[in-house]
Amino acid sequence: MAVGRKPNLQRLNLQAAGIEFDRSGVKVGANLRSSNKRVYAVGDVAGGLQFTHVAGYHAGVLLKSMLFGLPSKAKTAHIPWVTYTDPELAQIGLAEAEAKEIFGVLLEVVRFDFAGSDRLIAEGRAKGLIKVMVVKGRPVGVSIVGPSAGELIGLWAMAMANNMKMSAIAATILPYPTVGEVSKRAAGAYFSPRLFENAGVKRVVGFVQRFLP
Repeated sequence: MAVGRKPNLQRLNLQAAGIEFDRSGVKVGANLRSSNKRVYAVGDVAGGLQFTHVAGYHAGVLLKSMLFGLPSKAKTAHIPWVTYTDPELAQIGLAEAEAKEIFGVLLEVVRFDFAGSDRLIAEGRAKGLIKVMVVKGRPVGVSIVGPSAGELIGLWAMAMANNMKMSAIAATILPYPTVGEVSKRAAGAYFSPRLFENAGVKRVVGFVQRFLP
């Protein structure tokens, strides 16, 4: 694993079938079809992301297309990856530098430090960070480093696959104390500054406070 992997294509005689390939695997389009219209390639051999969960996703794409005749294409923006080091690293969508290049001033970056997680403090593992790249209220990328990063990225994978807004994450009730709360806290950090940027909100809060004991 440390030196990498390559697809095992040598004995398949793909040239005879008119199937184009290179060192990374079989060349396919977004529909996973090769240069031979009768042949598809999925998973590691398709020359893309080499993850087991990607192979499963590819299978779903093909089932829609081949069995049900539905137009279906493989995408990569909503696919998470995890590096199982200590601490774990997890990523989905765009990293901060990529998002800045694409979206410029529209990009907002929200951070939440694991030091704010009561569960991780209690376990003595409160070292880590979640960083969410947000454009117009929707996450376009999430980077996580720290304990359980691979578990935490799942919620964001669902959010991005379904084009959900940050408000959906912020409104989710998660059990306390769990590590998963860091995702909700990150979403909350996106909205916190907005509460008092609005002049109307300031006036309402000020009015209420005058009547508090």
